[in-house]
Amino acid sequence: MMWWNGSPLPVPIAPIQYGYRDIEGTNSGQTLGGSYSKKVIARKEDLIVQWAALSPEEAAAVAAVKKSTFGQLTYYSPQAEKFVTKTMYTEELTTELTDARVTDTTLQYGDFSASVQFKER
Repeated sequence: MMWWNGSPLPVPIAPIQYGYRDIEGTNSGQTLGGSYSKKVIARKEDLIVQWAALSPEEAAAVAAVKKSTFGQLTYYSPQAEKFVTKTMYTEELTTELTDARVTDTTLQYGDFSASVQFKER
């Protein structure tokens, strides 16, 4: 289960993709002698989350993550081995509608799928 700014998100399909990136200090890089110096000042966790077979209401809940630049994402972190809440921003949100039936500009039926890329601030 995941929450965005305290509101529950639909249960994602597996697997959730976790990525880790290092934020390096200003003196990191290759030296004149050819060796490499790296000073890690922070390790950030990023996620790619996918949903399938969403109702229009569930798709709207997923789309709500793009209403603000940053938000609080609560999720299970394998690195921390517990649920954590981190400030994230969304890099990309894609949504797809399949098997839709529309009458008089009203959606009668449709399956939504979505994918969101969360990046730790």
